Amino acid sequence: MKSVVILGGGFGGGAAAVALRATRSPHSVVLIDRQEIGHLAGDNPFIVVGVRRRHEVARHLRDLEGVDLVEAEIEHIATSDRVVHTSQGSFSFDYLVIALGSSYDWDAVPGARDGYSFYELEQAERLHERLRGFAGGTIAVGVAGTPIKCPPAPFEMMLMIDWWLRERGLRDVTELHVAIPGPAPLVIAGPGASARMADTLARRGVVIHTGAAVTALDGGSMVLGDGTELSADVPIIVPIHRPPPVVVDLLDGAAPWMRVDRATLETSTPDVFAVGDVNVVPIGPAALPKAGVFAAGQGRTAGGVIASRIDEVEPPGPYDGVGHCFVAFSGEQGAEIGGRFFAEGGPDVALAAPSRGGMEDKERFDERWKAFRV
Repeated sequence: MKSVVILGGGFGGGAAAVALRATRSPHSVVLIDRQEIGHLAGDNPFIVVGVRRRHEVARHLRDLEGVDLVEAEIEHIATSDRVVHTSQGSFSFDYLVIALGSSYDWDAVPGARDGYSFYELEQAERLHERLRGFAGGTIAVGVAGTPIKCPPAPFEMMLMIDWWLRERGLRDVTELHVAIPGPAPLVIAGPGASARMADTLARRGVVIHTGAAVTALDGGSMVLGDGTELSADVPIIVPIHRPPPVVVDLLDGAAPWMRVDRATLETSTPDVFAVGDVNVVPIGPAALPKAGVFAAGQGRTAGGVIASRIDEVEPPGPYDGVGHCFVAFSGEQGAEIGGRFFAEGGPDVALAAPSRGGMEDKERFDERWKAFRV
């Protein structure tokens, strides 16, 4: 009987586990995650403005049928020995799916720990508490570098804060700023989506600082890469993203993320796959964005490839790089963004106009995620 070990129960790991249900031959699936309850990070902006609470954005890994869940810290991945060492013992594998996402380097930006963020659930809740007592001033989101999980997230967060301020009559006494490393918002999504987001932010009165990654937080001042300082009563940091420390020894050469075959998500080690934020999938000179919807698609592909090898049948088609997700423009309106990222000539991506229907689509997406159908 073949054994499959999946590291991480997020979008990619969950999708890989579901795909392995199609395997007809005897096999075992062990899913290792540090906690049984997962939370949808894409809903953290809703947590910040008090629209949702943590129990509303949660799913339980024990709901995955046919999977042995192990709650443990992963200590070492020994691909040559085909074993994963954890705080709850060691697990041998025939096939391995690494779906551990990315980690945050809070020390890369001096002073960042003294600011606020929303990329982790506890931080989103802390920022929510700060905003509850906010009566006016300056709120700034500063992005420390790229790539980041969910490229629209910094702009979505600011749009949600703008809506929240207007609902409370505080927008006229508040300045909103976003500082980003790139030349425009959503560059990876193409000029159309980028222009639409830039126009939306401008119409909402949000000041965009381009080519200005946050390099330090000194008290209430963001020090930006263009040499300016931005004073903020509520400084919100999007931290530097790095591979989890446990996979650093598995990186190929100078690659900052795990290299994979674009069609199968297999690494240079046979039968070892890396899906989602932990990997890098090239698109010409750029790379596929790090977002849950892509992790899910990659997890399905990797799981399907493993299932075909266990059953000794034809493999599924290659990973297609197609992905659509949602951006909230307020607590009431949302819009879909996505398309074909492997399209000939470059990504064919669009950002729809916000609508109530778009928000309803997002809510349905969230429910599918909770049921492991994304």
